[in-house]
Amino acid sequence: MSIPEPLSAWLGPESEKLKAQRELLAGLCLEAAKCLNQDLATHLPGEGALDPRLNELRRILLGREQATLARLEQRLEDPEELAAAISHILPSAILKAAARDGRLSQVLAPTFEGAAQSSIRKDPRTLVSILHPLMGPAIRKSIAEAIGSTVQSLNEMLKHSLSWKGMKWRLEAYRSGTSFAEIVLKHTLIYRVEHIFLIHKHTGLLLQHVAADSAVAQDPEIVSSMLTAIQDFVRDSFSGTANAELDALRLGELVVWCEQGPYAFLVAVIRGNPPEALHDVLGNALSTVHAEQGQALAGFDGDTAVFRALQEQLADCLKVQAKPPAQGTSPALWVLFLLPVALVLFGGYWLYQRYQDDRQWAAYSERLQAEPGIIVTGFERRNGTWHLTGLRDPLAADPEALMVEAKLIPARVSARWEPYQALHPAFVLKRIAAILGPPSSVALALEGDTIRAHGSAPHAWIEQARRLGRTLPPGSPALDLGSVKDINHLEQREFDRLRKAIASTLIHFARDDPLPAPDQEAAIDAVASELRELRVLAQLLGLTARVTIVGHADSTGKSRANLALSMGRAEAVRSLLGAKGVDTDFVFIRAAGPLEPLQAEASDTDRARNRRVSFTVGLVE
Repeated sequence: MSIPEPLSAWLGPESEKLKAQRELLAGLCLEAAKCLNQDLATHLPGEGALDPRLNELRRILLGREQATLARLEQRLEDPEELAAAISHILPSAILKAAARDGRLSQVLAPTFEGAAQSSIRKDPRTLVSILHPLMGPAIRKSIAEAIGSTVQSLNEMLKHSLSWKGMKWRLEAYRSGTSFAEIVLKHTLIYRVEHIFLIHKHTGLLLQHVAADSAVAQDPEIVSSMLTAIQDFVRDSFSGTANAELDALRLGELVVWCEQGPYAFLVAVIRGNPPEALHDVLGNALSTVHAEQGQALAGFDGDTAVFRALQEQLADCLKVQAKPPAQGTSPALWVLFLLPVALVLFGGYWLYQRYQDDRQWAAYSERLQAEPGIIVTGFERRNGTWHLTGLRDPLAADPEALMVEAKLIPARVSARWEPYQALHPAFVLKRIAAILGPPSSVALALEGDTIRAHGSAPHAWIEQARRLGRTLPPGSPALDLGSVKDINHLEQREFDRLRKAIASTLIHFARDDPLPAPDQEAAIDAVASELRELRVLAQLLGLTARVTIVGHADSTGKSRANLALSMGRAEAVRSLLGAKGVDTDFVFIRAAGPLEPLQAEASDTDRARNRRVSFTVGLVE
């Protein structure tokens, strides 16, 4: 391979070895240039035998590009791989082509139309299944609205058909040549659209809001969020409503209507009873919004500035329907007619109230006169205030409390009551009872001119009552205490009886036995009952009793043993009495042994009588 002239001149004179190396390098560069650009191969001189290193240099420099070209060639030659590659870019390519040039849709339209017609002719049910989810709800909604409008008209017709107003409306329908139902709707359907909300369907954000001049509402953003949340809640909470949309809500006199669109829905807040025709107004407005701002709604990114131009269109939905003002009589004529009537009514009402007031106060005065301990000496009205004067016993009823019971106003009464003591039997009895202070066991009764006491009382109270009875004011009834029993005398006699009964009781024992004989159980029960009663009476009389149980033994045996045996007998009896409910705190024991015999021991019978326990009852000062 020879070096071209320009390249040789540039290299200059050199040695043969260096020249050979340079020629080899130049050949390699030319070969690389031919691989990169095939057109150079026709203009460059031919090559001789290449050095093997040329292939290695070609692999290093162009290996990646050669592999890529090989894969592209394989993919282009393989139909399946070529179809897979084209399928990835075909949708975006068609979308961009359709956006830049409308000729693509014109070219593809005949193809798609032919395919659709062929598919429908082959199986019409496919088209039915596709359109059913869209057309079914729309048809049902249209039928429901038509039926609702008809039922609404029918209800109003039935409501007013037999009334006087209904007769006038029938005459109006006859004169105007319209149906009675239209006249009814004309006079009865009164409504006002107060708010219109345009809400994005997929994000739930408020796009625009218009309101009537006098309408009051919360923040429109909050209202929009709540409406979207309610619609999602209803859709998610009930089965079979996944694709359904909320149509209407009723909140008292407010009605909320929703019109659904592909990208947004329109919400109208209406006060009153709107006609079904309003649905058409809202639906047309929503269709216009989608026609003008469809692209902006589809690509909505949160910026609502582009939808400000919809204010005027949405404001057209703020419809108002009101009754025409009725033609009435001149206000001046009404005033001239009603003024005398009002004066007559007011005068009659004032006279009636005055009559009722006088009757109430007269009844109150009679009630005071009939109340014991109250004497009314003056009762008159001055300057709208009633003035009362009289006498009142401190034990009598409170006049102000009686006034409240009679439903009168205490502020309209000026009362002055002088105190005095009434001789009414009830008051006399109360005063005597307050002076004597009888116990609950004594009852006082007024019998003629005498107050008799019945029951029982302590001796001290009886003596005090006798002294107080002699100091009663002159003219007071006499006090008779003859029927009152003296509790202290009765208790004292009973106390003395119990003392004697207990002291006469003897408990007998067998020989050398510390426990009472078996036949002594009844005697022990009797003395236990007597000791319990004795303790109670002693407390009532204010006394402190002391009972001593004395144990005895016969003279047989040693004296020391007999003394111990008598002590055990006394202790055994006290334990038995304690088990039977006797308070042993006031019971004491003493051992007498054989020292206090009941009688001389001439026989076994005498010795058996000395083996005993005796009782003594004393009083502690």
